Amino acid sequence: MKINNRILLFFVLPTLAPLILPPAMLLNGIGPVLVIAALLLGSGYFLSRGKPLAHTFVIFLQGLSFIIRMMLFFSTSISSKGVIDWAFTITSLISMALSFYLVFRLDRVDIHAQLKG
Repeated sequence: MKINNRILLFFVLPTLAPLILPPAMLLNGIGPVLVIAALLLGSGYFLSRGKPLAHTFVIFLQGLSFIIRMMLFFSTSISSKGVIDWAFTITSLISMALSFYLVFRLDRVDIHAQLKG
């Protein structure tokens, strides 16, 4: 696998997927966002080193991110007054699509072949 693809697949996309939020939410919770980003980048480092436990952890986190976003999507995207929060709806759909892609992409044979075991 090329180095650009490894960086994109192990570092950039797994870090971005759970952190795609409306700007107001990101700025209000900048501390937890930085901690989560550091955790995801750390797991990407161990995944790039071929650690099977990191592989399982990253897939678990992306699946959990998808499930949490789906639960929040149905309860938060439309307010009790019937007003759609477009920023939250769009960012949630993008995040769910990216997490869904990563769960299935990281479980393919070419990724498994890079793990040391």
